[in-house]
Amino acid sequence: MSFYAERRADRASEREQDRLDRQQQAEDRRKERTEREERARRAKTEARQDAEKRKVARKQTRAALVAKAKTEGDTIAALVVMACSIAPAVYFQISALAAVPGLPGAIAVALSVMLEAGAWVATVAGERAKREGRPTGRFRAAMWGTASIAGAINFSHAPTTPHNWLAFVLAAASLGGVFYWELRGFGRHGGKAGRTRAERREARARTWHDRKRRIRFHKVWKRYTAILTAHPYDSLDREKAWAEAWFDVTGAPLAATADVLADRVAAVKSVETVLAEAGVTPEATAVEMLLAELFPTAPGDDGPTGGASEGGPETGPRGDAGGGVRTAPGKAAEGRTTLGRKGKQAPSRTAPKTPEKPLAAADLDKVRKLADLLGGVDKLSARKVRETIGCAQDYAVRLRDAVQAERRGRAA
Repeated sequence: MSFYAERRADRASEREQDRLDRQQQAEDRRKERTEREERARRAKTEARQDAEKRKVARKQTRAALVAKAKTEGDTIAALVVMACSIAPAVYFQISALAAVPGLPGAIAVALSVMLEAGAWVATVAGERAKREGRPTGRFRAAMWGTASIAGAINFSHAPTTPHNWLAFVLAAASLGGVFYWELRGFGRHGGKAGRTRAERREARARTWHDRKRRIRFHKVWKRYTAILTAHPYDSLDREKAWAEAWFDVTGAPLAATADVLADRVAAVKSVETVLAEAGVTPEATAVEMLLAELFPTAPGDDGPTGGASEGGPETGPRGDAGGGVRTAPGKAAEGRTTLGRKGKQAPSRTAPKTPEKPLAAADLDKVRKLADLLGGVDKLSARKVRETIGCAQDYAVRLRDAVQAERRGRAA
């Protein structure tokens, strides 16, 4: 290859290398610009996110402050009242004490601050004791005592006004702050002042119930307190302890005594005697009560003769003496069919009884008088006769039927 050919090749190679170098530089500048833009975009994004976070934080802070203000609204109002009451109270106390001959002004200021600050020390201490569930009586006594002294000073040394109204205003200023702070405490904390009306009513009813127990059942109450004292505190249910004390003293279930059990046995025997005299066996009475539960009497069924009979659901017309229509045979048959489909038979209203007791003349006279009072025999019912005579159901039906037959026979 000639010299010139080599020179041309070298120059071409140099130009190509220069082109590649420029291309590489351009690529490097592009990458650098891209990275710079990416960093700027990332920084902008981070700044926007930080701004949004700060905005959310400020919003949450404002919401918390608003919620706190709503929750502590009574505290804020009480603090406003305190500030507005302390300022005039202290000013006029200083004026009143400074007017005392020979009393330095610094001493007057110290005494005034002592009175107001002492009242608020007792107020804050009482608030803490109330919040922790400790007694607050001594703190309230100190608070109201100090505030009353300050109020008396302002009242007695107030500037003269018509009707002396400014003296009352200044005295109220000394007492108003602690009063409204105490009122705020009543609304916030438990105790008697913090309970609802229903809770207070329940507490009064429980106290009154215990007092009646202690007075009426003194011996049982003594045993009851002994049981509670013997067990660990609050480890035994009080009503169970009362039931146990009742049984220990009376030997009977709760609310029963020997006299009550004796009266109960005597009452059962009296009922059995009355049933025996009326000719009704205990078994018949049990059957009647069972049938009354299975077939409750509808309104009007036990009314005058035009209603349903006490004889049973299948009883037909009474006849000439009854003068009324009984339950329709079709309905009675339907009742029997319904029970029959279930493999049961309709219960009979007729129970085996002893021979019927003859109708007493005195009972007939009573039923006649009842018919006259009601306005006729048609208004007689077995229920009314039973209530008047105090007898069994079948006996009342027989009395009613006899008087109705008698009156209708006369009319015929």
